[in-house]
Amino acid sequence: MNNQKIAEVLPLKLNLNHGFYYLIPEHLKGEVEAGKRVIIPFRNKKKVGIILTVSTETEFRDLKEIEEVLDPVPLLSKEVLALTSWIADYYLCPRGTIISLIAPTQIFTKKIAALVERNSLIKPVMPKRLTGSNDSAEPILFQYRSFKERDLYYLHLIENTIEQDRQVLILIPDQFSAGGLKKRLTKIYGKSLAFFDKKVSTTQKYLRFLSVQQDDLKVVIGTRSSIFLPFGRLGLIIVEREESPLYKEERAPHYHAREVALARGLAEPCQVILGSPAPSLESYWQSSKKNYSLKTYDDRNDTVQKSFLTTYVVDLEKEKSFQRVISYQLQELISRNLQEKKGIVLFLNRRGFAGYIFCAHCGQVLKCTHCNSLLSYIKEGNKRFILCPKCGEKVPENRLCPRCGEKALKPMGFGTQYVADIVRRMFPKAVVQCFDSDIAPNLRIQQQLLNRFKKREIDILIGTQLLSGKLDYQKVELMGFILIDHLLNIPDYRSAEITFQLMYQIALNLEEQKKPKTLLIQTCQPEHHSLQAIKKLNYPLFYQQEIELRKELEYPPFTRMIKVDFIGSGRESVKKEAQEFREFIGQSGIGPMVGRHIFLSEDNRIRTDQKGDNQLGFLLKIQEKNHNFEKVRQILFPYILKYPKNKVKLMVNVEPLKLF
Repeated sequence: MNNQKIAEVLPLKLNLNHGFYYLIPEHLKGEVEAGKRVIIPFRNKKKVGIILTVSTETEFRDLKEIEEVLDPVPLLSKEVLALTSWIADYYLCPRGTIISLIAPTQIFTKKIAALVERNSLIKPVMPKRLTGSNDSAEPILFQYRSFKERDLYYLHLIENTIEQDRQVLILIPDQFSAGGLKKRLTKIYGKSLAFFDKKVSTTQKYLRFLSVQQDDLKVVIGTRSSIFLPFGRLGLIIVEREESPLYKEERAPHYHAREVALARGLAEPCQVILGSPAPSLESYWQSSKKNYSLKTYDDRNDTVQKSFLTTYVVDLEKEKSFQRVISYQLQELISRNLQEKKGIVLFLNRRGFAGYIFCAHCGQVLKCTHCNSLLSYIKEGNKRFILCPKCGEKVPENRLCPRCGEKALKPMGFGTQYVADIVRRMFPKAVVQCFDSDIAPNLRIQQQLLNRFKKREIDILIGTQLLSGKLDYQKVELMGFILIDHLLNIPDYRSAEITFQLMYQIALNLEEQKKPKTLLIQTCQPEHHSLQAIKKLNYPLFYQQEIELRKELEYPPFTRMIKVDFIGSGRESVKKEAQEFREFIGQSGIGPMVGRHIFLSEDNRIRTDQKGDNQLGFLLKIQEKNHNFEKVRQILFPYILKYPKNKVKLMVNVEPLKLF
């Protein structure tokens, strides 16, 4: 047995944390390598698995044989395989969940052969030729103030990396990010650069894995899953807009691409750059603790130029206008810009006509029968509808309350359509257009509206956060936030940070145009520290005040959090599983490391789909002292792996961005 080669193979599409051992038949010995996919007999079926290790020793006997090797070269490098082990341990999920997410799971041998022949992609994977050393390089947090500064810095790093015969990975939050940088890099590197986003077929995914291993591909720009590509000579990882919540995978295994990038940079090793104009508090805090090296625009000794941006904060509590949605000051600025034929954008992060609907007779607030979300009110021409913004369910308006039957339903709050109606009445000659996911649900319509705005065919564009990342700020002279409180008052400990980051990036976009621009923010909280910091465009000022609040309330970065949810159709069975978990916490020793921050909300009934599933959850807030976070994970992981596959699902989210 000791002379016989053995492979540990992990079957794909199964949530297993370990592989199974198989004999390598004589005719496949030259083809079997870690990271390749194979066909194996498993539970009386043929399954696709991935080879984790190859060895000559095992305590098991009467092993079955590998039947077929699918890949000409390993799809997962040794570094990526090691990374999956780290993710499983850190994010408390079976290793098979991660590998099944990464690796192409459905492609047939004949198709592989055709792809190889057609694309001429398969060459022997070259060993690493590392002429530079990054063994001691610590992560760099790069806080830039303009895209020009960002691009110059990134291009310098990329050029140096390629000169060392190493590859570059640039992570972006979504396919629309860093448009200017993409164009510059395409012009410089041409065919040695590739763009990868998540919307690809299995065949395309397979080709990507092959192409990254080749010598001729130097730079890859991609969304979060690109962090798992099998680079052979990775020398630089840039995480652009590192604060973006889009880097957090909301499905199992709930990894955060920024944290995975940092782990990969340490293991490869390679340099990691976290770039942002308004970094996450966690990253900035790490730089204050000297765990990251902070590089700002001041480090380049640029001459400070006069700001072209004028910022106003309007206190709506003192507003005497008959119509408080549009203050006197904003009304005057709109009028002036219309006369001068300058672009006007109004921002409100709530789409539709009204935010929610309630019954004036019995007080009932209408919720979706499918997903239990608040229903909103929208207008389409002369017709009015009730819409669920979460699942898209839309029905014609009905004034009868479903609970008491009275004709007393009233729309409350206001959205983009309501603001558009008011603006049209104020400025009847102006062309006013909404820009949100109701009006512009796809890229084609969005681009049409943006083109019309650029050509001055639209005078006033009223949009949600969907608009902020797609605007040509050169065409915007006035940006007005109708009510920033909609964002500030979201029940989330990160609401102030999210709001500041949005306003700060918009302000910097306006300022970068080197033309006079105006930013006006309407609020009922003019003294809020995020607004005071925006007036001065001062990120450190915001950070200093926000970090003190986080410390006082014991939120990250001063604690680490793990969210544990039990979800199922039967309310009593969900409560039973949750109660058993609570008992486990008490018996396992986790309690003292978490303390009073454990909670179980037995009244938290959330219908997540048409079946009306129930959800009961725990939030574990763990102090960083004495390595408590690591200890809690070590205790929890065996419980999670052994959790029975029953009607109640166990969902674990380590360091969640959303608590509710």
